[in-house]
Amino acid sequence: MDHSEMKATYERLWSQGIQGIQEQALRGDPHLFNKACDHRKGLTLICRPSPQIQETVIAFLKEAYQLEPEQYFYQASELHTTVLAIMTCHVDFNVSKGDVGSYIEVLETAVQDLRRFNIAYRGITASPDSVMIQGFPQDATLALIRENIRTRFKKYNLKSTLDERYSAHTAHMTCLRFKTAQLDNGSQFLRLLKQYRAFDFGTSPITELELVVNDWYMSVDKTEVLHTLSLT
Repeated sequence: MDHSEMKATYERLWSQGIQGIQEQALRGDPHLFNKACDHRKGLTLICRPSPQIQETVIAFLKEAYQLEPEQYFYQASELHTTVLAIMTCHVDFNVSKGDVGSYIEVLETAVQDLRRFNIAYRGITASPDSVMIQGFPQDATLALIRENIRTRFKKYNLKSTLDERYSAHTAHMTCLRFKTAQLDNGSQFLRLLKQYRAFDFGTSPITELELVVNDWYMSVDKTEVLHTLSLT
């Protein structure tokens, strides 16, 4: 599979993230200072990495925590790759049981007869908002799932915000979000990121997808699994 588009996106983000750290001009998320007051919810189709991948990512995050403990770190159970954001998180989120039933029916048809696939998580990238694990699907299955869903949602005129923010084409995992514009130990933190820039976190089999209601951060206590889609 040609990963050139993904690599180009990751490289562009990396350049922006490095610049933000060096210039102390990160886009800190003010919601992270009081998540209890953040009422944004959304509907997302995700896949989760294997326990082995989770452990490896958490080991990296422990190193990062030693340098920047005030930033926001994902828990192992919160790590995920977004397949598609069906409804982007917002404060007025409201989806009826009827809508959910229609979504599940369409999603089931979109993945029927599709086989499980693998995502290689290799290296990290960063943006002014966050640090991400780079993901590279090992075949075209993820792209086909996304295209099938987009086609069916248009065909049946289902309510969604698909691709309103951006058209999903990568397979990254966000693992750290910046709370502040400046870091306490920016140069050391940047050195750590460069050490992990090409680190091989491992390859994860993806055997199922989850349709979830979630907050912006996929917080474990605010995420509800509505339906699980199994891949053959």
